[in-house]
Amino acid sequence: MKTTQPLKRHIGDIMRPSTTLDSRGQLTGSDTTVATGVYFSLKPLNGREREIARQEFADASVLVTMHIDLDWSLTTKDKILRRSGPHSGRALNIGFIRDDETFGLDTEIVCGEGDLSNG
Repeated sequence: MKTTQPLKRHIGDIMRPSTTLDSRGQLTGSDTTVATGVYFSLKPLNGREREIARQEFADASVLVTMHIDLDWSLTTKDKILRRSGPHSGRALNIGFIRDDETFGLDTEIVCGEGDLSNG
């Protein structure tokens, strides 16, 4: 049975938050760009998928599928900044990365648009 690959119609940049601390211990500085012009597909989670995903990541709302490069070393602290479509400029916070060590194949990432900057 052949499975179809999702269309990668969206473009985004992968950003990593600054880890620089000021004299009072507050995070300061701008985000670092990990990768630019990354194509990905975006699928809203349906009711059952959302309920399951929210057990691990409270703000889960979309499933992003993309080819990743091992050099990026994606973590759940990173985010995808959308550069195309009507929601250009909005950030998708990475909450869970499903990478079954399948280099060269699609990686599924559960994301949400909630504010994760607090911790």
